[in-house]
Amino acid sequence: MPTDAPYRGTITREQWLLRETRIVARLRVALGPSYDSSALVSRIAEENLFQYPTEREVKSIARACDRRLSALSDDGHVRDALMGLVADGTPEQAALANLYAMARDNRIVWDFLSVTVAHKLRTHDPALSRHEIVSFLADLRLQDERVASWSDATLNKIRQVLTNALEGCGMYDRKSERLEPPLPDRCLTSAVRQNGDLVLLPVFGVIE
Repeated sequence: MPTDAPYRGTITREQWLLRETRIVARLRVALGPSYDSSALVSRIAEENLFQYPTEREVKSIARACDRRLSALSDDGHVRDALMGLVADGTPEQAALANLYAMARDNRIVWDFLSVTVAHKLRTHDPALSRHEIVSFLADLRLQDERVASWSDATLNKIRQVLTNALEGCGMYDRKSERLEPPLPDRCLTSAVRQNGDLVLLPVFGVIE
């Protein structure tokens, strides 16, 4: 992810979305070369594949999931391999690939994983308190004008999304406030290396 990418608060609405992203990934894999983003979103909405109450919400989340999957890599072969993990991998593979997609798509997630989580795991410090996540976001507020304009409620919601994402991967226990690195997955870590995202390798269980 470019270090000058703008911070986006849309994560408060888009959140973890593992179930929805798997649905979109499976459709994209099935469509293959005939994949078209607009047609895909329309199909998901028409068939209400997410089982949401409104078409507007379905389309909004479908676009978010599709965007995340596209962000997995600029290399089509690498992107297809990662999308395959989301679509048809084990629950653990799908969850970790989904976290990676979130990081590649949203700079807040990228910074949180690369600056805070990766450092913790690389230095064998499993403690990650609620206060430390709050401090991470407070630092962003000091560094960036856009983040500074967000309300405390928005930042608190972002904190919850970041926590839920780690929990969704089985990497974090909210009660004990401790991180547990995942077992490295060869397919995922190979793709991360090919993308040049070495700074994220500790998040996926590789300490070098």
